[in-house]
Amino acid sequence: MALDLSGHIARKTIIKIGTDKFTFTELNLADLAEVKTELSKERKALNDERRERLLADAAKIGSIDPLELLKYSDSSVSPEEVEAHMDTVEGLGLLAYLSLRYHHPGISKDNVMKIITPFYLDSIVEAMFPEETEKNKKKPAVQTPKKSRKLQQ
Repeated sequence: MALDLSGHIARKTIIKIGTDKFTFTELNLADLAEVKTELSKERKALNDERRERLLADAAKIGSIDPLELLKYSDSSVSPEEVEAHMDTVEGLGLLAYLSLRYHHPGISKDNVMKIITPFYLDSIVEAMFPEETEKNKKKPAVQTPKKSRKLQQ
């Protein structure tokens, strides 16, 4: 039996940017998987280009096994790389695009990159990841280290 998600409503946040209002939707796992897919496509293009250069160089040199070189040229995207990408300007732009497309289907990634300024980033990140920002708000901003018992004696 399939799970009926027709009643599921993701959190939405309306943010006014310039003179327009934009509805950002909380990101879900499918959205985050798209980030990895996008990175994997970019990586494949780089790997293909690198592979061609390595094979050409190995043919010129002659004494190098091209198959051995290919082991080092082909690499997949790690979870750490996905996480790091989401912290870049391009990654934040992609996340914002994924969030906006639910209520603004005509918007493009290029448009998103042009309308978002650093001034709005905190609000946008909070709209895309409300649970995460709520957790961070509950933590004290500055944690003071406790004195060691040895120092108190």
